[in-house]
Amino acid sequence: MKSPDPGRRVLLYSSIGHALMHLMTAFYAVIVLTLAITWELPAADLLRLYAPASILLGVMSLPAGWASDRFGAPAMMVVMFAGLGLSSIACGLVPTGDTFALSLTLCGIGAFGAIYHSVGIGWVIRTAKAQGHAMGVNGLWGSAGLALYGVVPGVLITLVSWRAAFIVPGIVCLAVGAVLLFEIRRGRVGDRPMPETPGSQVGRGNFWRVFSVLSVTMALEGIIWAAVMYGAALVFQSRLGDQIAWLREGLASWGVVTQAVLWVGLATSMIYTVSGVAQYVMGRRVIDRYPLKAIYVVASALQVGAMLALAMGNGYVALAGAIASAVLSSAAGPVENILIARYTPSRYHGLGFGAKFVVALGASPFAILAIAWVRESTGSLELLFLGLAATSVVITLVALLLPGSDRGQPERLAGRPAGGAQPVPAE
Repeated sequence: MKSPDPGRRVLLYSSIGHALMHLMTAFYAVIVLTLAITWELPAADLLRLYAPASILLGVMSLPAGWASDRFGAPAMMVVMFAGLGLSSIACGLVPTGDTFALSLTLCGIGAFGAIYHSVGIGWVIRTAKAQGHAMGVNGLWGSAGLALYGVVPGVLITLVSWRAAFIVPGIVCLAVGAVLLFEIRRGRVGDRPMPETPGSQVGRGNFWRVFSVLSVTMALEGIIWAAVMYGAALVFQSRLGDQIAWLREGLASWGVVTQAVLWVGLATSMIYTVSGVAQYVMGRRVIDRYPLKAIYVVASALQVGAMLALAMGNGYVALAGAIASAVLSSAAGPVENILIARYTPSRYHGLGFGAKFVVALGASPFAILAIAWVRESTGSLELLFLGLAATSVVITLVALLLPGSDRGQPERLAGRPAGGAQPVPAE
């Protein structure tokens, strides 16, 4: 009888965590549109409340990675689910108009959300038989979470209130954490060291070369990612305003009343629905077959066109640009993760991924503050995305310095995991 793949449960729980983490660290960008009306405060001012949380989302990645190396990835995933769930529920219980309390509870979402990328990505890569395929599946779930960050709050706000948009995902997160804890105690979920990859010249020199290059590209790519995530809803609210009004009027004539935030949420969800499918296809068909450097450089270069579309296009062109940007980021992210996993010793994976996401996610506050400042100053985000088009050129040039021999899939030794790694507990 064929033994089960020991990495399947790991991939399942890590993927669910990926989806919930992205949903719950992004949905404030949609909820804020309703809070601005309910609390009678400018949307830009309310968006600034998330800046401290976004800083924690990056900064806390490093201690989360250290804790993962010390206490294990499975245990830290339980902490993430519990912390995210409780913090989100606390956001939903904030008194109306209490901006300080909201900012404080949002910080909880940022701090516990930081755990995922330091822990879950390396966990998947270490236990996967086919790394590119596993990263594609994991990325698809993450993109599903991003797709739902527009739909879930839009639906819950329309049917219940903005409070439900925080509380319901929080309850789901707590439930998943409880199930994972049960699985760990039953011995069904574990971990293993990183398999070796023949052909990759792992050493101190190559480690610093890879990490130095990626430190620059990931920081700049992080600004672009956050600008699209938090700025797209504002772009669609203005440039798709006529189309949204037409849809609302048409449905109203049939007795169906909708809020504009629902349609803005659906537009943002379309971005990550398409990018999720694209990431799965790339993980299955591209990353395991082609040089990682080539994939990374091409994806970075094509971001220039996506930023120009967001800067200067009409509603539909801007939507296409946002979709293209998310697809390209989805191509670049797995390449970064695999390179870091290969060039960092297994015992330091948590710190390696923590350092990566301090850099990548630590750049997000700059994007959030830039969105608020540019929108207040000019009334639109055109100048912001023009600047990010130039930033994409810089990313492309720096990415050319990466080593160029790696492909996505490590070789396997006959009949056993590469590197003599011990399997996780059987399912």
